[in-house]
Amino acid sequence: MTQRKKQQVFQIPSYYSTQNITFVLTTTIIKSKASAVKQAQAKTLQELATADERVIYLRDGDVVLYKVNRSNNWHARFRARSGKWVRFSTKRGSYEDAKRIACDKYDEAKYRERLGYAMFVKRFDEMADYCVTEMRRDLANGTGKKVYTAYIAVIETYLKEYFGQMYLTSITHKDIKAFEEWRNEQLGRVPKVSTLLTFATAYTRIIETARAQGWISESVQIPKLGVVGERGVVRPAFTDTEVVKIRERLATWYTELTGYKMEMRKLLRDLVDVLILTGMRQGTESMSLKWKNIAWYTENNVRYLRIWVSGKTGGRWLIAKHECVDALKRLHANQKDIAHLSFDSLLEQNVDKLVFRFANGDKPFEMNKVFRRLLIEMGLVKSMENTDRTLYSLRHTYATKELLNGTNIHTLAKQMGTSVVMLERHYSKLTATMAAESLA
Repeated sequence: MTQRKKQQVFQIPSYYSTQNITFVLTTTIIKSKASAVKQAQAKTLQELATADERVIYLRDGDVVLYKVNRSNNWHARFRARSGKWVRFSTKRGSYEDAKRIACDKYDEAKYRERLGYAMFVKRFDEMADYCVTEMRRDLANGTGKKVYTAYIAVIETYLKEYFGQMYLTSITHKDIKAFEEWRNEQLGRVPKVSTLLTFATAYTRIIETARAQGWISESVQIPKLGVVGERGVVRPAFTDTEVVKIRERLATWYTELTGYKMEMRKLLRDLVDVLILTGMRQGTESMSLKWKNIAWYTENNVRYLRIWVSGKTGGRWLIAKHECVDALKRLHANQKDIAHLSFDSLLEQNVDKLVFRFANGDKPFEMNKVFRRLLIEMGLVKSMENTDRTLYSLRHTYATKELLNGTNIHTLAKQMGTSVVMLERHYSKLTATMAAESLA
């Protein structure tokens, strides 16, 4: 029991004087604990009642309608068979409209679950947009592969354009055939196998994304894009004799000029050597290479130069030929901001600067034109198969030479960041003419 006193003061006018008469009323209040608890419970229930006005249970509690802060619309949730809560906005402020939409979605989801389908359906363009957003996010974070840019281009230019308003589960083999005919018309040619693989992989990524997000069931079979196309021509390469001539010419070619042109030719000499002695990709891998990506690696008391490159298939370590050290030392000596360091110190300090750059630190815009100018001068533009050769041909030259020298194809695939299938497709049919120097 608790008690407290309460005083009340009253004033009333007097008929016998000009002053008011003041009364003080003192009241003793006695209150039991039970009544205090009851009053507190009443207050709590009142608060709950106010809160419950924003949460409504339907279908025996399986469907919940609720409101969230800063929104006038009703939201809904229900639990799937997997135990995962499905939440969505009804986009309606009216209770009756929201109730109808929530219950309809619940009924449709349960029906589709019983049939083994995904609960909700999205159009192809919605799935494609989500897939593209994921790849762009990975690229921005540095975890995506360079080939993602090709997949994004295929999705946005071709797949969304044709399949956009369709549902993935409604695409038939007839639709796939019609798409392939339309795509070939857009390209203006019959695509080669490598192009078809890019299309097929991009399309498959959308399917995999849809399954991962629960938009289509694992049990639903989706027809795939074809990968049978026009076989690619033999990739152009240089013979050993041609490589020797090119390297000899480059050793003095830059001395004939001054200024920017001299710098370009001098840089080209070292770039050609690095490409022919490592097999790395020109552009995506070579021009983004930094000194911190190069390190010594010792095995059985032999020191090797190990280079980390990041290309269209992701990052990998490759082992450079011993002779590659000379080209890298020339590059090091030509760069004023790091020339004071010894070569070993440069590698130990993980310097975050580009390998292929001018003496003042600027990065060249592109190197293919100056290389083509050299090939024209030397009469080496056309290969034996009458195809034009570029800096990328040095990578094919590396692959051809390694295979002819007996390098294991699995080891070579890892070194070059490609697959055994791709190597077999492009290099397994080496002719006697291509191998003449090693066979004679």
